[in-house]
Amino acid sequence: MIIELFGPPGAGKTTLAYALARRLKGSGHCVDLMLSCRPAEYRSSPSLPSGLSGLRVAAVPRRLARPLRELLAIACRPSFMSDDVAIATGLLKIFSPINIAVAIRLSQYILRLSHCWRRASATRHIAVLDQGFVQLICSLALLSCPPDQSPIAQALDFSPRADLLVRLEAPPHLLVARLQERERRQSATERLFELDLETNLRSIGIIDQLDRLLLDRGQPVIRAISTDRRSLSDSAAVIETAVLARSGAARGLTAQSRPCAANSTGSVVT
Repeated sequence: MIIELFGPPGAGKTTLAYALARRLKGSGHCVDLMLSCRPAEYRSSPSLPSGLSGLRVAAVPRRLARPLRELLAIACRPSFMSDDVAIATGLLKIFSPINIAVAIRLSQYILRLSHCWRRASATRHIAVLDQGFVQLICSLALLSCPPDQSPIAQALDFSPRADLLVRLEAPPHLLVARLQERERRQSATERLFELDLETNLRSIGIIDQLDRLLLDRGQPVIRAISTDRRSLSDSAAVIETAVLARSGAARGLTAQSRPCAANSTGSVVT
């Protein structure tokens, strides 16, 4: 089962992904947590030892090095890479990136996301993606010529479909505060990898379009909030109930009937 989270920057996608993965693992499920983290998020990542959580120096080199390593690993398996290239080519044909640099950045990200997705779909684990293809389509629309509903709808039809979609919501004033705080904590070099505040906020309208289109296609979307500890816990509980309804009850994948030997965490870094 693949669970995708989507929502505007600052809504709490990565935070909820961690909380959901912990909750599902606690229930005995095999969970693959697949994150698309900015360098700033590594500093507060629950997966890092406390002594390393404040490191800033390696953030940018890590951001550059990991995509290169992942692309090289994909290139070593050309039979698999052809499918990823087809998805990347198809999505970039639907949209028109604003410049060649954006096109290159998006193409390598799509390749890695597609590879990560196929790897997740080949297992019987529950894969939690804080940013998947729905969020990717939002980014493509933001970084392309002025979008309308037509290419967004076409991209949805072209992209792989998650088993469960979760939309993160937050009041605009909270998004602004979180994004400003995020920018304040970043170095000047880190900010080169980020979109400006106005562009980030424009994603809210695109997320609304995506939400309507998904509902029109009969794909249910769970609403979630990650504004404080209580809302985070409540949202994780609601999603867990939906997971149990879709897979746990039907297949008996519970801690009692199917214990999990191991869990893993992967990353797709933008």
